[in-house]
Amino acid sequence: MTTKPTYTPAIRFPDFLNDGEWEVKRLGDLFLRITDRNKENNKNVLTISAQFGLVNQFEYFSKNVAASDVTNYYIIKKGDFAYNKSRSQGYPFGAIKPLLLYDKGVVSTLYICFRLKEDCGCDADFFRFYFETGMINDQISNIAQEGARNHGLLNISTEDFFNINLLVPPLAEQRRIAACLSALDEMLAATNGKLEQLKAYKKGLMQQLFANPMGGGKSLIINNLQIQTLRFPEFRNEKEWEEKKLGEFLYEHKTKSDGKSQVYSVSVSKGVINQMEYLGRSFAASDTSKYKLVKPFDVVYTKSPTGNFPYGIVKQSMINHNVIVSPLYGVFSPINQYIGYIIHSYFESPERTNNYLAPIVQKGAKNTIQISNETFLSQKVYFPSEYNEQRKIASCLSSMDDQINAYTEKVGLLGQYKKGLMQRMFPQNQMN
Repeated sequence: MTTKPTYTPAIRFPDFLNDGEWEVKRLGDLFLRITDRNKENNKNVLTISAQFGLVNQFEYFSKNVAASDVTNYYIIKKGDFAYNKSRSQGYPFGAIKPLLLYDKGVVSTLYICFRLKEDCGCDADFFRFYFETGMINDQISNIAQEGARNHGLLNISTEDFFNINLLVPPLAEQRRIAACLSALDEMLAATNGKLEQLKAYKKGLMQQLFANPMGGGKSLIINNLQIQTLRFPEFRNEKEWEEKKLGEFLYEHKTKSDGKSQVYSVSVSKGVINQMEYLGRSFAASDTSKYKLVKPFDVVYTKSPTGNFPYGIVKQSMINHNVIVSPLYGVFSPINQYIGYIIHSYFESPERTNNYLAPIVQKGAKNTIQISNETFLSQKVYFPSEYNEQRKIASCLSSMDDQINAYTEKVGLLGQYKKGLMQRMFPQNQMN
């Protein structure tokens, strides 16, 4: 005997506990398809962003990837929905997003566009979160035809899409759910906004700190504009920063694995991090006796292209114990932990990193990087020479990083909380 699935969520607002199951309704009974063409030649070409929904294509990609003539595109209005049938990271069955940021915009005819019917007794904001849950993914998986294009475009007919079933609670409950999740979104946006402000402030601080190669606190003339670079007040009358080789701040200790330390990797966002924790598996050789020992505060150079860092990344180890890394990495001890942190912060910038490494790196076969540790240390840099100024700058930068990390963690926790809450606020039983 087959048990009939129940379409009720795990948690419900007290007012609706006795309202019974959510109803099954066909998408096409609640939404109208939009096929209006862009006769007004609207130039606001939209694309789907996981975080922001439908956004201006140029703002998102920094370029237009649309056809030169967009008069044949669909034109949609604020509150309308668009379904991008292309697979993308986090959206294996495509993404459905509403237009929230603009009054109007246009999208490719590869999208399926639709609008909530005025007389259907439903709330559009509720469906914004409903589609975000991925509750219709199983149905899309069932109707997606074989032979999808290589670039990930799913073969889903418009007719099949509008025949998808949705689970719908009473209108009052829809509005309560939408209001709750909207408030959580506002909290997330405010926290993320603070995080972005901190990142922008640090970036500006770093630009001022390292703008003048002769040391902070001096005036630069750039395009006939006088720019005052930064230096802490107590050091403004001290000697200028000196041009020295990086090797005068770092040295290679050449210590091999101690046979008991764990294997670590290096990433752009996480720095020196446990390989199992970050990658989910170990990529280390069975024999790690030739791996290099990384002591606390050591600086590691990866010598492998990564994203915006085509010549590798440079990170200081913030781990309070010894670890080991691949013998392909360069491992260096700073003359003190504070100059090590300054070097770490300096190389956080792709521009500064590339400017330093490009003149001395040779690219080999398969885009491998060929550079000796001696060559890595050979370029000249302008850093403060005085210990007290090094400590002051490092303390300032590490304090900012602590704040950035705290807000990053808070954004992550809020996102996880929202995801878990949505899983419990919407029924999880799947419809055929």
